[in-house]
Amino acid sequence: MHAATDTRLVRCLDGLAMSFAMLEQIHADLHATCAAIRADKRNLSLAFWRCWSFVDAVHRVREVTQAVPGLSKETTEVRNFLDSTSIAEGFRHYVQHLRSELSKSPGNTFPVWGSLSWVDPSDPWLTHTALAGAQIGQTEYAGCIFDTVERRWVSKVSLSVGGSSFNFDLIFSECMKFQAFVIPWLLAKYSPGITLREDLPLISTRVQLVERDGA
Repeated sequence: MHAATDTRLVRCLDGLAMSFAMLEQIHADLHATCAAIRADKRNLSLAFWRCWSFVDAVHRVREVTQAVPGLSKETTEVRNFLDSTSIAEGFRHYVQHLRSELSKSPGNTFPVWGSLSWVDPSDPWLTHTALAGAQIGQTEYAGCIFDTVERRWVSKVSLSVGGSSFNFDLIFSECMKFQAFVIPWLLAKYSPGITLREDLPLISTRVQLVERDGA
C-alpha cells in the first residue's frame, strides 16, 4: 500500500500528536501543582494524578512509535528516544499491575503511589518530599537528585518507586526532542499539501423532549 493511502500512518500521527500535547499540558503545571501541596494538602492527589498521567502518556508515545509503518527501531532518533525513556515501562507496569503489587507478602517497602519530590520555587537549594498513604514499618523513599558536577537538580519534580526515580524534566526534554523528529517524518509520508490539523471538528447535540398526550 502506498504511504499516502496507508491509514495506519494517519492514525499513528493522531496518536502521537495528542500524546505529545498531553505531555506538554501536564508538564506545564506539574511543578506549580507540587509546590502548592505544602499550602493545601488536597493538591497531593492532583500532583500524583499528573505524574502518573505523564508516565502513561510517555508509555503511549513509546508504543505508538513502535507501531509506525516503515519507522525502524534502529533509526538513531528512535533508538535514542526509546533508550532515554525506558524507565517509563517499569513505572507503568507497576501501576497497571497494582493489584498484584498490593497482594505481595511481604509487601513493598515504598509508598503505594511512590514518593513525590520537588524543588522549592522560592529556594533553589531546598526540596520537599511527599509520601501518600500509610507508612507501615520500614518505608523507603527518594528525593530529588542533585548533580554535583553541574551543581543543579536533575529535575524540578521527581517520582520514586522501588528505588527508581522518574525525573520529569529530563523525560519531557527527550519527548520534545523526539517530537521534533517524528512528526515531520510522518508528515513527509503524506501526499504533498497535507498538514497536521489543530482545528479538530466539534460536534454538538441537543436533546429536546416532547410531551405527548396520554404519555
